[in-house]
Amino acid sequence: MSTFGDRFKKLRLSKSLTQEQLAEDFNKKYGYSFNKATISQYENNKRTPEITAIMNFVDYFKTSLDYLLCNDRYILREIGGVYCIGDNSDCIELQDIVDMINNIILNGKVKVYNKKLDQDEIKIVHNCLEIVLELVKRDALSKKK
Repeated sequence: MSTFGDRFKKLRLSKSLTQEQLAEDFNKKYGYSFNKATISQYENNKRTPEITAIMNFVDYFKTSLDYLLCNDRYILREIGGVYCIGDNSDCIELQDIVDMINNIILNGKVKVYNKKLDQDEIKIVHNCLEIVLELVKRDALSKKK
């Protein structure tokens, strides 16, 4: 079973950051004074951040509170109930969908032919999603002109 620390570490590694880099970047963006030891304590479940810091980590990692707090069993059902309702004012941003899929993959919840993805396969899926996202953004920008 995943813990806050497990997911926190996966999110940090998904951004290819060291503990020091995360602390420095996060502190700069949100005005905290975390250090490598603090990040390590979070990742090893020795300490839990205050709720305001957790909300800022959710924003920083572009993830959901449910994912970070290990309460994401129903995330796909929630997605299905939210997008493109009525006048399209309630659509989900494609970036948010890509982020959610990446989080699900990083959590080891995706299989191909009944086998969990290995690190190389995770990288392939991640890279493909990023390419698709970039192509759609470029196309959308070209249509605005």
